[in-house]
Amino acid sequence: MSRFGRHLRTRLLAGVLVAVPLVVTYLGFTWLFRFADGLLQPYIEFAIGRHLPGVGLAGALVILYILGYLGTNVLGRWFLRSMDAVLSRTPIAGMVYKAAKQVVDAIRVSQETPFKRVVLVEFPTKGIWSIAFVTGKAIDVGGEKMQPVFIATTPNPTTGYLLRYPEADVRPTTLSVDEAFRMVVSGGFASPSTITPKPR
Repeated sequence: MSRFGRHLRTRLLAGVLVAVPLVVTYLGFTWLFRFADGLLQPYIEFAIGRHLPGVGLAGALVILYILGYLGTNVLGRWFLRSMDAVLSRTPIAGMVYKAAKQVVDAIRVSQETPFKRVVLVEFPTKGIWSIAFVTGKAIDVGGEKMQPVFIATTPNPTTGYLLRYPEADVRPTTLSVDEAFRMVVSGGFASPSTITPKPR
């Protein structure tokens, strides 16, 4: 019976570990659908007199498309910049808006970044190792190969320091650019358990 109990506990625990991500994903998508669908449902119900599941979500997608269109033409960008300036100066709401915008900007930069790979460099002093992003090829400076790297600041990785290090002082890692960006944005909370240096 003790062997059967251990077997049962092991299988149940394994089942829980498999089920939790599935349930969280399902609940997350369900909440997202209901939230997006519910944004416009009151107006749809007022207009046609009844609830139509999914129509609110479709309307929200149309609005997102329009915002995206505005963000990709000259007049639209001017309008969005004006709205950004107003929201940024609004008390309380401006703090929330700027924090959310920083996160979105960080995600966008991580998708569009020209960064090649993630490395470790000693910064700001010897013995202190910081995450850095290689931004291009090493160039010859006075007969020595110098590697350009970008050291991003927390929590906004769109700002930072562009430095050049001797190639010998740059330690490659196995981290992906996305993983490193998550570390910077989260202030280190979303860090892997280990950072493995990669052979040169």
